[in-house]
Amino acid sequence: MTKRQEKRPVFQDLHIGSKLKAFRRAKSLSLSELAKLTNISEATLSRVENEQTPVSAHNLYILSQVLGVDITAFLGESANPIRNGVRSISRKSDQSPVETARYLTDVLCTDLANKKMHPAVNTVEKRSVAEVGGLASHPGEEFLYVVSGKLVLHTDFYAPLLLEEGDSIYFDGTMAHAYISGSDEPARILVITTVDSAASKDVR
Repeated sequence: MTKRQEKRPVFQDLHIGSKLKAFRRAKSLSLSELAKLTNISEATLSRVENEQTPVSAHNLYILSQVLGVDITAFLGESANPIRNGVRSISRKSDQSPVETARYLTDVLCTDLANKKMHPAVNTVEKRSVAEVGGLASHPGEEFLYVVSGKLVLHTDFYAPLLLEEGDSIYFDGTMAHAYISGSDEPARILVITTVDSAASKDVR
């Protein structure tokens, strides 16, 4: 086991399920009502709340938009709102990658809340769309840059796209998509998504 693997927290460590339940109840929403707003099945939401299944980064993003909280609220960080002159620095030594249902993610700049962009470095190991649970979408737009390895981007409307180290793509986040590794080695990608809360109810 590598040093990086030894420090991997998983979704249970962050108590995302209990936080989701608290945010849902604060909005006076039932599980079925939240399921309708997010187009995430009630059964899946129940399993997440009971810490029985990991939540994908896509679904976490959608939940944060619908519940009116910053995604950092699920990650246990004490975040400050954006203001004039603010900046956020993410040191490599401070990052704790989190294992999600689709990939390993290092969410960056978690000390800032209500950001208009959400940056993360994801490590993609899975080799098929079936393994990651199919295509998913989210509000807003997305920029993706391949830091290392090979990535295959699957999307609606287009044939699978092979991206290699140094390649990048900018696309509509509401277009369903999925990342898979394009080789036997994991792919590391920088992903920046924008916030579009007005569209959150229309995302499947």
